[in-house]
Amino acid sequence: MPRLISCSAALVLLLGACGNEEPEVQIPPGSDTNITADDPERAEEAVSEPASEGEATTVDPYDYLMPDGSTASFLGEGIEYANFTLRTVYLEGEHVAVYENNGGTVALRVYRLSEDAIELVEEQVEFYEDYTATREELEALEPIRTYLTFPLESGMVIGERTVVETETTVETPYKNFEQVVVLESKGEQDSLSRSYFAEGYGEIKREYRMQEEGQEEFVVTSVLEELETE
Repeated sequence: MPRLISCSAALVLLLGACGNEEPEVQIPPGSDTNITADDPERAEEAVSEPASEGEATTVDPYDYLMPDGSTASFLGEGIEYANFTLRTVYLEGEHVAVYENNGGTVALRVYRLSEDAIELVEEQVEFYEDYTATREELEALEPIRTYLTFPLESGMVIGERTVVETETTVETPYKNFEQVVVLESKGEQDSLSRSYFAEGYGEIKREYRMQEEGQEEFVVTSVLEELETE
């Protein structure tokens, strides 16, 4: 399935299709926009000029979900249903279906991807078949909640979750990850839930903690153990 095309890439394709017009070199922001291919020395200078500091980095939202056709297995500790698998299937029109099977039930979640966000648009529990929908039916689905927004920056609030880390390291049975983004939310009785995301994989770890007065801390974790791809 084709990935999202950034605005800058689309502009380059458009300019490349302009037929007989004199070709222009793509100039970084702040450069002399009148430089053309007739002045190759100045054109080379302009193209090699580094991007200005603070310029936004393009993010591919597909990098924050598992690959198409893959099945990811998570090793759990704390409760029986902390072990689960995620099966990911790319659908039409920038939609992705994820089936979460914890051995007791299968939950379906369908996400819609755009250049700066991933939104949950369908959610069903006790779902034991393959989800099918036309492009028109998928596009008609109303957003339920925002899953992620980009770029992910420390302090960003996404629904009930807050980005608390953007460059942490996480060890899993599958591999060790760096530059992991951590989203955190607080619940009742001072409970704490964290989701860990690695670019190119999506969610690689979940963590739930609850501490009752006079009791030992209750901890449930699920970490990526295996990833099978087609």
